[in-house]
Amino acid sequence: MEEWREGSADRGFDSQVEKHLTTLKSGSEQARAAAVKALLVQVQAAERWREPIVKALLGTLPEQPAQPQLAIIEALQVLRELMPERQDDFFEAIQATLDSPHREVRLHVVKLWTGLSINSDRRRDETIPDLFELLDDDDKDVRYATQDALGRVLHKAPAQALPKLRDALKHRDWRVRYHAIVLLTALAGKQPQAAIKLAPAAVAALKSRDRVQERAAECVGVLGRHSPQAVAPAVPSLIRGLKSNSSELRKACATALGRIGNRDALVVMQAVPHLARALENDDWYIHVEVLKALGYIGANKPALVKPHLAIIRSRTTRAADRNITQTAKWALRKAGGS
Repeated sequence: MEEWREGSADRGFDSQVEKHLTTLKSGSEQARAAAVKALLVQVQAAERWREPIVKALLGTLPEQPAQPQLAIIEALQVLRELMPERQDDFFEAIQATLDSPHREVRLHVVKLWTGLSINSDRRRDETIPDLFELLDDDDKDVRYATQDALGRVLHKAPAQALPKLRDALKHRDWRVRYHAIVLLTALAGKQPQAAIKLAPAAVAALKSRDRVQERAAECVGVLGRHSPQAVAPAVPSLIRGLKSNSSELRKACATALGRIGNRDALVVMQAVPHLARALENDDWYIHVEVLKALGYIGANKPALVKPHLAIIRSRTTRAADRNITQTAKWALRKAGGS
């Protein structure tokens, strides 16, 4: 009698598994997602069903609607612990969903991806090219999540990242170039010697006619803080940027010139009169950054700023706000004016 009961229970269990496997292939979206959750419980309860269930999850993943795809991805993460010998299969299956037609799946996997790969050199190297492909995703949230994910891994594998980053900086889509220049700026802060190799691409990005310019100016400034000579060709573009209609670009260019000049004032010497001239107009928004730039350059080479001490001194008493007057006093001291 006991054996009959056990056999009956097994048959009932098997029947439920088979029902869920059928639902996984032909049920509604919600029913499929529920079936995945049930199968995850069952695969842990009955070892004999592990391979058939895993095979079904992996086999149906690419064609599933969004919710079942997300459920299978979550299930595979759990199964990585239960079946470590299948980790490569699970990793590859999740990796493939970066091409999912469902934006919520792509977004989820991008956020998940670095956590799966960051501690493995091999997986990280495999991950970087896939993530770069998503920088031109149609969905804005996916692109920014991809930028964030890449920002967490590029400095750990600069040799693998630089070729892809170079290509992205030349991409036909300005949005890809925008994300690429942000990533190069972040890389310059963590791995300056690697990032300097892409200085020519950053300089070229300054000639864009879109939002990339502002970010390129910031990038050039960060690179120039480490290697002024590498970004010296950017100085004419930065000077032109000081006269732009965009206040954000004017501010970014002033900041960049200050960062470069703080390290080597002679590289930016031709920009000094233009910076001083920027203090003569009513563009108060950029005056703090202009004064900082003149202060940094003056601290490095006082003679370059000496002809413009009067305009700096005037801003110590005549300015739109206290922050400008305080910065002017600082710049005056740095440049040897008092």
